[in-house]
Amino acid sequence: MNILLISPPVRSRRATFPPSGLAYIAAVLRKEEYYVKCVDAFNLSWGSLKSKIVEVNPDVVGISCWTIGRCQAFKTGHVVRECAPKSKIIFGGQHATFLAEQMFRAGNADFVVLGEGEETIVELIRALEDKTDFSTIKGIAYRNGDDIIVNPPRPLISDLDSLPFPCNDDFDLDDYEGPLGTGRRIGIITSRGCPFNCNYCSSTQFWTKKWRYRSAENVLSEIEYLYNELAVGTIVVYDDNFTTKKDRAIEICKGIIERKLDLKWAASANVTTVDEEILTWMGRAGCYEVRYGVESGSPTILKNLNKRQTIDQIRSAFRWTREARMRPYVYLMVGCPGETSDTVNDTINLMREIAAQQRPFAQLLWILPGTEIYQRAKFHGVISENSWLENDDEFFYTVEHSIDELRKLQMQLLRGLARNNGILGLLSFSLRNYLKSIDVIRKPYRFIRNYGIRSSRILRKR
Repeated sequence: MNILLISPPVRSRRATFPPSGLAYIAAVLRKEEYYVKCVDAFNLSWGSLKSKIVEVNPDVVGISCWTIGRCQAFKTGHVVRECAPKSKIIFGGQHATFLAEQMFRAGNADFVVLGEGEETIVELIRALEDKTDFSTIKGIAYRNGDDIIVNPPRPLISDLDSLPFPCNDDFDLDDYEGPLGTGRRIGIITSRGCPFNCNYCSSTQFWTKKWRYRSAENVLSEIEYLYNELAVGTIVVYDDNFTTKKDRAIEICKGIIERKLDLKWAASANVTTVDEEILTWMGRAGCYEVRYGVESGSPTILKNLNKRQTIDQIRSAFRWTREARMRPYVYLMVGCPGETSDTVNDTINLMREIAAQQRPFAQLLWILPGTEIYQRAKFHGVISENSWLENDDEFFYTVEHSIDELRKLQMQLLRGLARNNGILGLLSFSLRNYLKSIDVIRKPYRFIRNYGIRSSRILRKR
């Protein structure tokens, strides 16, 4: 049985890492001795993707579907049906899990894997191969004539160490370059889920509010393999919160040092789960950046987002991170419940105090399926389930403000962040926005990003 796994083409951005979800699925299927081919189609035209599908001639096609890029995933389903009409199409991913019925309506799905997929996909492929009943397979939805059947959920995998390492054989790792001089770049997952319950985050619901982790030894074995066998020089830890279990995180850091793995890496953390000790060990082990979901400098907004962190904890985390000679990176959002001009100023003032100096950016509050924010937006008529099918745009939380008002608040924050960096920062921000408004920057930048950089790699390989 030929199995093809596809990460759909993306619009207007480059892929920064191989798709780890597909790599895990490929690994468990190959362990069962199935033939599996993975395609990361981020830089493929639709014509090139069609050629790949025809070349593999798959019996089964798996397609990942995330909320951002969902319409690209739907189109991929139609392309598969056109090029391999007899193949079975399986969707997976967060958007597919929360809105499974849409995969059948819009994506030509035969099956949807709900939630964690490694055990489910193996059982489903066996059933397809043996032509047995699907009704007993936990964690899937499937088409039965005109009906969509949703089976009971599958329990989460209790021992993550039992999973094989992700299989990246089909990806050209030279397409994923890290910071200058650090070589190939890849993402790893050392834990799944998050112990927190922020009301805008879909990850918590996807992992059913549970946090599980791989042992330090298992993680170190994967890192050592990536470093020695695949020449990976930069790693980004995908975990929602790498530092949830302090002793495990420190053990991983000590293992990197003891094994003399001279690589650069970054990780996300919650400001409530770090201290001087753990950050010191991360810095010693080659971590160059810790990414914090601060979101706002207003205690009111943090409370409204169910962010269980204080302003003092944010201050301490940034100070300790710098003392450990790492860069603290801040994620910010605008337009959260209760947002006003005053709460935006609170954020600007906190960013000035903690000297958050990376490029000023703040995302409007996205609405994501499976979240409390989504339920509120549905209740107020801002969005419906059918909204996701109308286009591939992001949807923002406009319960309290119009989109124009949100943009003004966003501009207030961005201008304030630029002003925090002094007169040069403000001038740079003003010039960049002026050039963007007359479209001087976008087209040359996209050309260089999408063609020039790739062409230079081709020349270098020759």
